[in-house]
Amino acid sequence: MRKTLVTVGFIVLLTGSLAASDENLCPQVASYDMDVRLDTARKVIIGRETLTWSNTSRDSVGEMWFHLYWNAFANNASTFIVEGRPTRQEVSREFRKEDWGYSRVEAIRILPGPSSEPYDLKPSLTFRHPDDNNALDRTVFSVTLPKPLRPGQTIRLEITWEGKVPRPLARTGVFKDYYLLGQWFPKVGVYGEGGWNCHQFHDTSEFFADYGTYDVKITLPSAFVVGATGRRLELVRHADGTATHRYHQASVHDFAWTASPRFLEYQQRFKFAPGKTTEITLLLQPEHKGLKDRYLKAVMAAVKLASRNYGDYPYETVTCVDPAYNSRSGGMEYPTFFTAGADFLDPVGSGDPEGVTIHEFGHGYFYGLVGSNEFENPWMDEGFTSFLESEIYDEAYGPMLYTRRYFGIPVVFKDIKIPIESSGISEVRQTAGLDMMQRYAWQFQDAESYSANSYAKAEVMLRTLKRFLGEAVFAPMIKDYSQSFWFKHPRPQDFASVVNRHAGRDMGWFLDQFVYGAETCDYAVGEVGNEPAWPLKGWLDGKYVEEKTPAGAAPLYESDVLVRRLGGIKVPVEIQVTFDDGRVRRETWDGQLQWKRFSYKGASQVVLAVVDPDFKLVADINRTNNSLMRRPNRLAPWKAAANWLGWFQHALEFFSIFGG
Repeated sequence: MRKTLVTVGFIVLLTGSLAASDENLCPQVASYDMDVRLDTARKVIIGRETLTWSNTSRDSVGEMWFHLYWNAFANNASTFIVEGRPTRQEVSREFRKEDWGYSRVEAIRILPGPSSEPYDLKPSLTFRHPDDNNALDRTVFSVTLPKPLRPGQTIRLEITWEGKVPRPLARTGVFKDYYLLGQWFPKVGVYGEGGWNCHQFHDTSEFFADYGTYDVKITLPSAFVVGATGRRLELVRHADGTATHRYHQASVHDFAWTASPRFLEYQQRFKFAPGKTTEITLLLQPEHKGLKDRYLKAVMAAVKLASRNYGDYPYETVTCVDPAYNSRSGGMEYPTFFTAGADFLDPVGSGDPEGVTIHEFGHGYFYGLVGSNEFENPWMDEGFTSFLESEIYDEAYGPMLYTRRYFGIPVVFKDIKIPIESSGISEVRQTAGLDMMQRYAWQFQDAESYSANSYAKAEVMLRTLKRFLGEAVFAPMIKDYSQSFWFKHPRPQDFASVVNRHAGRDMGWFLDQFVYGAETCDYAVGEVGNEPAWPLKGWLDGKYVEEKTPAGAAPLYESDVLVRRLGGIKVPVEIQVTFDDGRVRRETWDGQLQWKRFSYKGASQVVLAVVDPDFKLVADINRTNNSLMRRPNRLAPWKAAANWLGWFQHALEFFSIFGG
């Protein structure tokens, strides 16, 4: 890259030491040293990166696979756009030549090192299509090494590339003078289990990578305010009207950045736990200046409560970006950096921008720190983060208030509070039976099924599990899972093993139904009945018995409560039975068969039956059938007499035919 020869200003921005910023929290498997220039006139990035990659597997690796995510925006035949039809294709139909994006590798070569000699890899560059055989998709490529890289060896590659910033379709791009640059550089895949995990860019999936250190220099016009992953170490202003921003962050698996001359920048040092601080940067659109305090409060609540519940936030910085209107880049997460979003007139209590701010910061745990494979196990990222969001929002702000928009103007109904138990259940109810939760992100029946399973159903599962285990077991369990898999790539069985250990028993009967099943949870009270108890009459043990009810004795009743399982999920349930004398009885049922009947005999009648009275079954898709009330039948002793009078009436009518 051509460098500016005259430097007129040099500012070093260090509020903490470089040593602290460079602290390695885990093995640095894939590290990047980048020098890039953004040409805002052409909307092009010209970049050079040095990738240092270590073979941590037990295999000798003969080729390397890479992502070129921006080629998803190169044409309307890419897998991303084809899967997103008709929405993606309708938007892209309006694209002009300059609106499309791309990522082109200009050169890729091995740098000399202990394990390698200089070598040009570009001739072996081959586009791959591991997921759908779409030959027109160019989002994955491989190169062949001149000799296999043995276990424990490290290789350094120099890659130069050009990236055309696309008009925003989703997640990344340029809108007017606002840039959100995500998935923007040639990025190595993850090697493991005998091969490369390097999926194409899909419509309903996100990302997966190994951890490393990023040191990135970004040159662009000096009027632009920049925010990025990690800490800004340097700002160098040049005589040609450009500036170079240098950012650095260790122990992360991605790097993203944003730039706009319109940003209002606010910074605040926040102490979230004893001896623990982080620097919050807020980049705000001018028209949202009034939301500054609400944004900052939401970030602070997220940092503080997530640290308590899932482990102390380990990074020195967190950057929250308020995206430009119509940029299609809101609600995106990257290590130490995320975009939130606000609509026109978001009143207090409506849930925005607070909810999306908490959610996207929460991805810093269940995606950033816990490195789940979002391609293959999307619920382990989105579901856990949705659970984190609703739990933290509820604690920080109380229940969300019901909000409706009339002609685009939001109206908050302050007296209508939405309980936390309702979070996600509507989506689960609407998509019941379409798919099981554990699927590759692009293999769901449709976008609604992906969203319901990856976000809503997983959240509902976790909240139901919390009610089953109890707070005393669940809280340390979820924190243990989080911290045990920081900087690792857990699978569903890893989460299950942590649950089993804390529960003290195998919880597969519970988890497997949600993760690997497509059934619903629906328990109901089917019937409540009260009938008079008849005195014993007939032969018993060789004797004829005919009991008589003592004069003045209280009548006896036989009562029945029928509980039904209407859904396919089978879990133990409790039933609370209330009698007319105020007595309350608790019953338990394993919930395995289709129904269970509970019978009672005594002087009092059942007036109310409630299945799941403690609301452990948050996953129950229909709470309206969980209870049934019956008024006491005070006329029950007269039932026999009424029946006899009815028969007597029929007899009189019958004989009147002949008598007439």
